[in-house]
Amino acid sequence: MSAPTYARVADIMTREVITLDRHDTLCDARRLMGEHQIRNVPVLDENRRLVGLVNQKIILREALRLTDAHGYEQLDDRMAEIPVFEVLDADFKTLSGDTSLADAGRLLLEHRQASLPVVDHDALVGILSVVDYVRMAIDLLEDDQAG
Repeated sequence: MSAPTYARVADIMTREVITLDRHDTLCDARRLMGEHQIRNVPVLDENRRLVGLVNQKIILREALRLTDAHGYEQLDDRMAEIPVFEVLDADFKTLSGDTSLADAGRLLLEHRQASLPVVDHDALVGILSVVDYVRMAIDLLEDDQAG
């Protein structure tokens, strides 16, 4: 059996990406993050183009702001009123599937990101996360131990 070969982002990225529509709410984002144990959710427009990201930091910031303004009892109702397009991070980095894993890793570290969207001609095709790097490391270590 030959050793797995990993050279570019497309070799390890997650292809089935959990996303939000720009009109989904903060409540929807919080629910998806909890259900799927993820920290970042790409937000798509009506044409399925990537327009931003919602992350745990945004959810926490907005939850604190809403609790401060309206009290904890109203938090869920208030979060259900706010579409993610009002609070998403529109200033984000992306990768292409052909980006080398070394360059992608440097970008994750440099920008202190847990994940980055992978796009091809403005279409979201995957997401690269630190979990993908850990999976790759495990594969390589297991292959090394088996060989």
